Amino acid sequence: MDVIQGNIIGNYSKCAASILSTVISKPTEERIVTDAGAKALTMQGRNSGLGKTQGIGLVKGSEKFYIEKVYDEHGVINNEELNSSFCIGDKLEIIPNHICPVVNLYDKVYLVSNGKIVKELEVSARGKIL
Repeated sequence: MDVIQGNIIGNYSKCAASILSTVISKPTEERIVTDAGAKALTMQGRNSGLGKTQGIGLVKGSEKFYIEKVYDEHGVINNEELNSSFCIGDKLEIIPNHICPVVNLYDKVYLVSNGKIVKELEVSARGKIL
């Protein structure tokens, strides 16, 4: 599941996939810059309907903090509350709006349980779109 599907059911707890991102800058009291941008998350979303999304991805564990803007390799969140919770170098997980094209951006995915990698899987269809 992804943010679109989570929006439809009103719950994100079943969203199993996330992108691990690092806080790389906090240039203002509210802005956080991460190393996950369009090349990590795509720019897909939904403009209307039950699955309507805000931003480009949801910060895991939250229902209100979104990646608001992306550049090729950077994501921006503008929120003073979230900014005060993270330091440069901290990791945060981002649930993509649409998981299908995101998986195709990676060579490998990692299965994680209780914070530990339990298995590494190759994305065998990576780059196979004709």
